[in-house]
Formats: sequence, structure tokens, C-alpha cells
Amino acid sequence: MSPSSGRKRPQWNQYAMLLAWAAATRSQDPFVQVGACILRHDHSVLSLGYNGAPPGVEIDWTDRDKRRPLVIHAEMNALRYIKPGEGEIMAVTLLPCHDCLKSIASYGITDVYFQDDPIDTDEASELLVFRAAMQFSVNLWRLTPWEP
Repeated sequence: MSPSSGRKRPQWNQYAMLLAWAAATRSQDPFVQVGACILRHDHSVLSLGYNGAPPGVEIDWTDRDKRRPLVIHAEMNALRYIKPGEGEIMAVTLLPCHDCLKSIASYGITDVYFQDDPIDTDEASELLVFRAAMQFSVNLWRLTPWEP
């Protein structure tokens, strides 16, 4: 296909989000599957992560409340293989929680794209995330799903 054929390509943030959704498919959590993707400054893929159990830990996925304290968030799993300053943007299928946002900021990622709001959070928790983002100079962007 030639460039003038009208074929639509995703923007880099949309591309990262598509990869985050693909990573989410690896999650065993029956209640919510979350994925994260980090791109370098040159837009190459730096890391992917999804929500899941720590290595060697078995989780009873049928008990929603008991599984929560054991699950490692997708953002943390994506950050675990990178060094601070390596990533430029992160795409996450859900709005990051306050703790994940602190870690994201500590790695120097300044732009975070998300699509969905968390299922079990209240307005006050979400407000805390947006306030923290302002304090940490992290831009939070709601991204609409990409359509070819």
C-alpha cells in the first residue's frame, strides 16, 4: 500500500495503548485485566506489563477481596524491567492508582495515557490521583479507542 492510499495508522500513544490491551490479555484476574506499555523517547517499545501474581505466589482468583492485596499492578510490572529516565510515555488500560502514579513519576515518565476509569474507586480516590499527577508533573490523558 502506498502512503497516499489513505491507510490510517495509529499515533504513538494509540499504538502503546493497543499493546497495553494486548498485554492485559495475559492477566489471570477474572474481575479486571489491566495492561501497561512503556515507550522510549524514540517510540520503540521499552516494556509491557499486566496485573498478576508475584512470581511463585498462587492466588485464589475466585475470591475478589482476598486476591487484591496480592496482585501486582500492570504499571509496576512494566516498570520492573526499566531504569529511571528510559521511558517517555506509558499507556495503561485503566487510570493508574495513586501508588502506581508515584512510581511512574519516580521513573521520569511524564505522559500517561489511559482509557478506562477504575471499577472500584470512588471520586475522592480519583481526585487524589489527578492532584498527585499535577504535583509530580505527570500529564494524565484519557485516550479514546483507536479505530482503523
